[in-house]
Amino acid sequence: MYKEAVVPVKAETFSVIAAKSSIGQCIKTVLRRACVEKRLTIGLLPAIQYLSKNCNGALFCLTAEAPPGDSATHMQDVLLQAFCVENDIHVIKVDCETKLRRMLGYCSPMDFSCVLVHYPYTDPFTDSQEIDLSTLSEAERQLIDHCESDWGYSQMPVIKLPEK
Repeated sequence: MYKEAVVPVKAETFSVIAAKSSIGQCIKTVLRRACVEKRLTIGLLPAIQYLSKNCNGALFCLTAEAPPGDSATHMQDVLLQAFCVENDIHVIKVDCETKLRRMLGYCSPMDFSCVLVHYPYTDPFTDSQEIDLSTLSEAERQLIDHCESDWGYSQMPVIKLPEK
C-alpha cells in the first residue's frame, strides 16, 4: 500500500546535464558545481600552495595553455603537472584561460592558468580518512574516465572548452 502512494519524481541535477555531453561541456559542468560547492582553488601559485599542504585533496588540475614564448610559466606548468601525476591527481589541459574565467563568471584579471577541483567534502565526524568516491557526480566520473583513457601518454591532449 505504501509503495503505491510513492510517486517517483524526476530531479534535474548537474550530472543530468553532463550525461552524453562533450568533454568540454563536462568540464563546464564539473567546474560550475565545484564553484557552487566552494571546492576550487584558482591560480597557479594558490594551487601550488594548496598542493604543498594537501596533495590528496585535489581531484582535477585544469591548466590552460601557456602563451607562446612564456618559458617561465611553461616550466611551472610542467612541474605542476608532474607533481599531479605523481600524486594521482587528474590533469586536464584546456585551450584557453579566458574561457575558464568566463565559464566561472569572473571578470577580474585573476590568474586562471590553473584551477584545482577538490574532492567533494565528506562528513567531518567520521573517523575514516578514505575519500568516498560515491559522492562524485556523474560528470566527475565521466571526466575521470576520460583522464584515465589518456593516462600515460607523453603528450596530453588539449581540450577545447565551449565558448559560453
